[in-house]
Parts: sequence; structure tokens; C-alpha cells
Amino acid sequence: MSHVNARLAAQRFESVWAKLDDEGFALIDDVAIGLPEKFRTNFHETYFTDFTMRHDEGDFPVDRKRARDVIRYQWRDGSFDVTEHDTITITDRAGIRGKRDHRRIEFLRDREAQEMVGAFLSLIPPGERQWESTFGVNLFRTFTDVVSGPHRDHERFVILYVLDRLGGGAESYLYDTPPDGKTLGDPIFWRQLNPGQILIFNDNRFWHGATPLLAPPGQETARRDVVVCTEDYRETYLAA
Repeated sequence: MSHVNARLAAQRFESVWAKLDDEGFALIDDVAIGLPEKFRTNFHETYFTDFTMRHDEGDFPVDRKRARDVIRYQWRDGSFDVTEHDTITITDRAGIRGKRDHRRIEFLRDREAQEMVGAFLSLIPPGERQWESTFGVNLFRTFTDVVSGPHRDHERFVILYVLDRLGGGAESYLYDTPPDGKTLGDPIFWRQLNPGQILIFNDNRFWHGATPLLAPPGQETARRDVVVCTEDYRETYLAA
């Protein structure tokens, strides 16, 4: 078990909390939330490799590689404890039915990765925090389609952190969710995220996705490496 104190860094998150409360999303960068200067480079070189990532049959897009972890947390008076959860199984998410298990990386073994988890959990506004739940950390390497289309993950908050991109496209978007919760409303965010940028949003308020990648002029291959985190409902993994 690891213990993280979030109090000292509270001031750097206040503007994010206000924007999430007001608009449901916020765009920031890794330096602004206190990650070390070399964090992105070190994390990318360590985890975005063929040794740590793989493509699993039935996953979509068909050329996507990924890895995953699920971390259990408990808030305690401004601080939180984190432990590895006992399973990482995904069920009926992003339009893919059934249960899936992808390659697992236990990020809490890595002090720098643990620092990232702490910073991302601290982005959740204090009034929105659950005292105990789970936090999914997903690594995605995509080459063509980023996602199958607009979707919801059916969790509480989603965090996108772009580490590297080769080529164009991959424009992230958020669509307003009308009261019926089933149709697309108006696009309220549409932007290509650059390495180092972080988008956090309330998953219940939006459908999200990204446009296909476009190879650079004169080249055949594009690529985007991104960390996608979900701050989960308790029922996702901790239901009694």
C-alpha cells in the first residue's frame, strides 16, 4: 500500500476543479499539475514498447496495442492510500461486449507512475470524490483509427494524457449528452491534443472520441501514444 498526500498540491488544481464544476471538462498539461520535467519522456520510453503492450483478439481498432492496470484507492482527510486491485477485467465497455483481460502493468511498483496516479486522482474536485473506488490506467498505441466512434465509458471521469504523436488527425472531441442519454448533442470541444496535454471530463455529461490518424506527408504510418484513465463508479469493481 502506498500513501499519497494531496494537500500540498491543492492550489495547482483549484482552477481545474472550478472548470470541471462549471463546464464538465478541463484542458491542462503535465507541467501544470506538477509532474517532473522528464516524466513524459521516461514514462513513454519505459512502457510504450512491444514488450509491455500487445494487441488482443477482439479488441478494436484491429491494429491497436494496449496495456492496463486497475488501482484501488481510499481518501482519508485530504490524502489517499492506493493499492493494486485484484483484477483488471473490463466488461461491456466502448461498444465491445463481454469480458476482456489485457496485459497488466502494476504501476504502483514504479514511483514515477505512482506520482502520475496521485496527480490525476487529485484532479477530481473535492465535492465529487468517492471515499473509496478504483482508478483504471490504460495505455493505448494507435496507428489508424483511434476509436470506433463517439462513445461513453460509463464511469465517472475520464482523463486523456497524450505522450507522443506522429502525424495529424486524432482530434479529440466531446459531444453534449441530451437528457435521453442516448443521442449526440452539440460538439462542445474539438481539438488535436499535443504531447503533454491532458483532457479531463465528466463521462456522464459527454460522448467522446477522436478522429482517425493521418500519416505525415511522404510517410505511410501515423501513431499516437496516450494514457487513458477512468475514475470508476464503486459498482464497477467494488460492488458487494
